[in-house]
Amino acid sequence: MVQTADSDFKTEFAVEMTCESCVSDVKNVLEGAEGIKKYDINLKEQRVVVEGSAPPSAISRLLKNTGKTVIVRGSGVAQGSHAGAAVCILDIHSDDPSYTTLPGTEKPYGLVRFLQVNTETCVVDVTVQGLTPGNHGIHIHELGDTSGGSATTGPHFNPTNTTHGDNLTGHVGDLGNIEVDEKGWGDLVLESRRIKVWDIIGRSMVVTEKADNLGKGSCEASKEDGASGKGIICGIIARSAGVFENAKKVCDCSGTTLWEEARIMGGEKGNDFY
Repeated sequence: MVQTADSDFKTEFAVEMTCESCVSDVKNVLEGAEGIKKYDINLKEQRVVVEGSAPPSAISRLLKNTGKTVIVRGSGVAQGSHAGAAVCILDIHSDDPSYTTLPGTEKPYGLVRFLQVNTETCVVDVTVQGLTPGNHGIHIHELGDTSGGSATTGPHFNPTNTTHGDNLTGHVGDLGNIEVDEKGWGDLVLESRRIKVWDIIGRSMVVTEKADNLGKGSCEASKEDGASGKGIICGIIARSAGVFENAKKVCDCSGTTLWEEARIMGGEKGNDFY
């Protein structure tokens, strides 16, 4: 079952389509899918725009079921203009050999997308892979320094100076837990009226080795981080493009096309991820 948001928004994808048969393949996976209200497929531009409450991560996986290379190019609101968007690539930024990894998988990693659908509401879409099954805490941290892994990201983002808790009453950076299945995959979609994209650009996100008790434990650590343990993966939050704001098809630095770049990233992170 796909986790959907309460708000509708649209997401633009670059899809490596070359013929009408490719278009039919894309239509087949999108038609009737949960949380998708409408879509537009442009073969010439190799572009698919999807509107509805389904998060970009879920739509991306549907599109990749066609066997095509798929890239998320931007997100925005269904009507009007969004108030900001951001992305965070989660990875191990430490050589600590004790980091928890699901046996038989590559090192863990993840991707987080933020879309400020209006001045009051931010949609957060999280996907992780390679973690051990169970719940893992996920938090926004004060600093954007990942040079020492999660150890240098500072405390939880807490502009209201509250004690640790859930995503409604705790630190603004408290996002609760993400549940990881037996294959190492985890998804979380939530809407926050406390997170503002413009407040978190340049800060970091961390996924921890243990579940967050949401401040309900009796130990001292419960009041600080939910006794969720050390961070496993982390990344810096950066501004991202909205719908139709990223038309580049060739990298200025390497000269590779976006399809070649996606395959390189797919080889590093797993073809089903980005």
